[in-house]
Amino acid sequence: MLMEFIINLLELMSKTFLLTFANIFFWLVVILVSFQYRRMVNLEEKMFGVPKNNVLRQTLISIGFGILGGVLASFLLIMVGISLEQVGIIYLWPLAILLMLVNPRYMCFAYAGGIIGMVSTVMKVYSPYLPQTGLIEGLININVPGLMALIGILHLTESMLIALSGHIGVSPMFIKKDKGEIVGGFSLQKFWPLPIVGLITLMVPEAMELVQHGMEMPGWWPLLGVSQLTAVEGQKAVFMMLPIVAGLGYGDFSIATPPRKKSLRSARNLGWYSIMLLILVILSNYKSELVLLAALFAPLGHEYLIIKGNKDEFSRKPLYVSPAEGIKILDVLPGCPGSKAGLSSGDVILKINDCVLSSRSDLHQCIQSEERYFKLYVKKSSGAVVKYEVNMNSFPKKLGIILVPDPDTPSYVELKRANFIQMLKKKMNRRKD
Repeated sequence: MLMEFIINLLELMSKTFLLTFANIFFWLVVILVSFQYRRMVNLEEKMFGVPKNNVLRQTLISIGFGILGGVLASFLLIMVGISLEQVGIIYLWPLAILLMLVNPRYMCFAYAGGIIGMVSTVMKVYSPYLPQTGLIEGLININVPGLMALIGILHLTESMLIALSGHIGVSPMFIKKDKGEIVGGFSLQKFWPLPIVGLITLMVPEAMELVQHGMEMPGWWPLLGVSQLTAVEGQKAVFMMLPIVAGLGYGDFSIATPPRKKSLRSARNLGWYSIMLLILVILSNYKSELVLLAALFAPLGHEYLIIKGNKDEFSRKPLYVSPAEGIKILDVLPGCPGSKAGLSSGDVILKINDCVLSSRSDLHQCIQSEERYFKLYVKKSSGAVVKYEVNMNSFPKKLGIILVPDPDTPSYVELKRANFIQMLKKKMNRRKD
């Protein structure tokens, strides 16, 4: 019985899901995603002289995983029973954009949704004393548990996408820490366009053909009981599936942890945050006072994750710094001799042929010879020394590797907090110059 219901639901959902690709906003989000990857590739080229990643490949990967995430988010939104017109979307986006002016990372529904949820909850208590305006009534009528459930589901989807693809196409970076030390690391930047099927609620006459040909939902639905419906005699609530578009993004740095491990850790923490938020939503059905706690937890819990994640990463010993002997590889460019030979990030090259290496200048001198075949003695992260044979016929005098930075490296990224207005002023001043 349950499987039959799920199959019928997925069949109905798939018909609406396909309509998302006819929505111009989906392709606008795809274009925005490609622009972000173009910016990353330009930074790679500026820093290393050659880009590691390909814009088209990165965009296609994001579309593929975005579709997967959209299917998951759509199924969860429908099963939970969130009606989009009840959760204050009209207030959510403007506030998120305003928060972006304070700090770009605040353009997240966790912050805007948490603020709106708290305001709505407090206004409900003091509604008899508030003036009856459209804005105030709209805020009071927001379904706060539904809004919190929406935030939880979107972040749960994001955690899955980070776990599956957060480590793909990471950008090598030279990063200047607070104390002035320049270390190697990776920028983990991913963006996903999400085609989503959402629900809106309509009250229609029971005899209407739309109702007769609809799908009857079971008595246990919605799962979290977050829909606010008012029964009207002779009418029935109808949930209509609506194709909508969303975008998710993930930004992080990895300097003390390999990118794969860092993305999995971030995904795990974000997943627990999402589950805890959804648990608070469930509990608020039994004790309404917990709605305010859920609204508080949404932004504060999210901020805690970011602060703790950054503190943990930057307080640990950097992984990509010059070793006591040999030269360490930060990253390997795809398709180059080093990649074909099997070199990987974190390897330490001790010798090339009979040439002992202690600096990048030693490497440069060794590969400038007319030889095309080299024997590399490489120390792996496990401590084992492995011999690699490299054929450089296709790329004379180029291994295609990026080494960890020297202390006097001229090109690096300095992590500074700047809001949107400050960045805009900086760009305006550059144009004047």
